[in-house]
Amino acid sequence: MTHRLTPFTTIDDLHQFTPKYDFLIAIDSDGTIFDSMEIKHKDCFIGTLIRHFGLAAITHEVHEVWNYVNIFSINRGTNRFKALVLCFDYLNKIERISVQNITLPDLKFLRQYLDKYDALSNESIKMIITDADGIKKDEFQSLLDWSEDVNKTVEKTVFNLPPMLGAIKTLKKLQNRADLVVVSNTPLDTLHREWNDNNLSQYIRSIGGQETGNKTEMLTALSTKYPSEHILVIGDSPGDLKAAKNAQTLFFPVLPMKEEKSWKLFLNEGMGRFFNHQFKGEFQDECITDFHNVLQTEPSW
Repeated sequence: MTHRLTPFTTIDDLHQFTPKYDFLIAIDSDGTIFDSMEIKHKDCFIGTLIRHFGLAAITHEVHEVWNYVNIFSINRGTNRFKALVLCFDYLNKIERISVQNITLPDLKFLRQYLDKYDALSNESIKMIITDADGIKKDEFQSLLDWSEDVNKTVEKTVFNLPPMLGAIKTLKKLQNRADLVVVSNTPLDTLHREWNDNNLSQYIRSIGGQETGNKTEMLTALSTKYPSEHILVIGDSPGDLKAAKNAQTLFFPVLPMKEEKSWKLFLNEGMGRFFNHQFKGEFQDECITDFHNVLQTEPSW
């Protein structure tokens, strides 16, 4: 039996969502279902970043900083535009770069918008460009050009990447027991392509991505439809945990570099605890502690 897939294109779509089961499981995609974080960041984001912002002279540092921010640190999984600001802030503090008098983008206007909004997407940046002029318009156009190039590079590069075995087993076991939805920072087009290409859409009801809203907004909209202990978020980033806390739901982490071990734990113990109302408390607390322990809080440089 398969679920009818309903796309979430706006937050209002989530408000209109009708539960089929008594339980909801919201699942992240990159790094959770697909072991795709390294290939996307190392082979797609960094190359486009160096090209678009003229950073060839500090290629080594760009690789080191971008990978730290997006894969190994407590900022893992953050919105790409937030990651860009963090990356340039870290690069500005590296002595070799400051000694060479290399000028990095200040991203003044992007910083202003990130203070107002939790996340930005290509679509929201297009709207900003429409109303902007001068330096502000130029800055956001350069950001859009970079981000669209990232998406094109991902489409060309990330294929023939199967989902994790533990994730497939879990989706199969969950599909007739809970409403399964994808809640991700990844653009919707990419999500639909990756889930459809791997025949995973049959297990879920809906997909929410970068254009839909931020994860807290998506989860909050869905959380009104179920008791809080009937909602579980599965993800691999602190942003997933933060969104779960904000929406007052349960959380299970897929540990970076220990993904299959995490899925095995969920299949053997976590799933049963969730449906038997024994997830919250010691089990969840231990999982979250392990999650914090695998993420770095300070860079090595």
